Amino acid sequence: MRSGSGMESAMSGAPEKVPEGAPERVIKRAADRLRELGVVSPGVCVILGSGLSSFTDSFDPDLTVPYEKIPGFPPTAVAGHRGTLVLGRIGGEKTIVFAGRVHLYEGHSPLDVTFTVRLAAELGVHTIVVTNASGGLDPGFEVGDLMLIADQLSLISGPRRLPVPTFRMGCAYSERLRRKAATVAAEEGVTLRSGVYIGALGPTYETPAEIRMMRRIGGSAIGMSTVLEVQAARVLGLKVMGIALVTNLAVPGSGHETTHKEVLAAGRAGGEKLYRIVSGVARRM
Repeated sequence: MRSGSGMESAMSGAPEKVPEGAPERVIKRAADRLRELGVVSPGVCVILGSGLSSFTDSFDPDLTVPYEKIPGFPPTAVAGHRGTLVLGRIGGEKTIVFAGRVHLYEGHSPLDVTFTVRLAAELGVHTIVVTNASGGLDPGFEVGDLMLIADQLSLISGPRRLPVPTFRMGCAYSERLRRKAATVAAEEGVTLRSGVYIGALGPTYETPAEIRMMRRIGGSAIGMSTVLEVQAARVLGLKVMGIALVTNLAVPGSGHETTHKEVLAAGRAGGEKLYRIVSGVARRM
């Protein structure tokens, strides 16, 4: 990351585990601390997936805060996730970027997984951009393609806690933001696919039989994140745009075993293209 004018928080102490019984109190405490550090009135939040932390190299930050300095923030341990909050202006919009997320497969709860979204909402964000590294299920996709998420399929089951018992997800991803993203991509000469993202539990990659099934049920790309974050964002009234970076191809019978190293390499190459799309959309807000 560029040095810019960012200054790291001097706050000390070990990260707290988010108490299941008092998540709202913990979120408010984290938001209050960030406001003390200068994170005031951001409009947009970007959540970066595996390897995509290079996105933050494309702008000069005003502030950088390691996750462990934020009260209650669940620790991330997956390679390719820097574990920092970055504040800066993207496309003229004051933006917070979460360079890394936590996953259910790490042993975290749904409350942990949606911590970034709930914290962003508490800080006053109106728009969330969720990104991820994904496996391309569509045979027309290539490694390095960006896919605008038109809709999602969740293969994650189990208990979770949301502010309301049920919520309609008929328009999970903003059509208006998707139109803007398509316009920006055309102007920038960036290939931007469109499709349905499938969220699975992980951490194993898919078997050939699973890939065939996911194609048949309408999936275009598959990953191990995003769907719970989007559900929480919509419950909280936030507008959502989602972009998946195709870091590997899920091709049955190819004999190739995907590695996390390949995913990270493709992620690093995709960060700059992702920034061009997000900054262009932000300029049109």
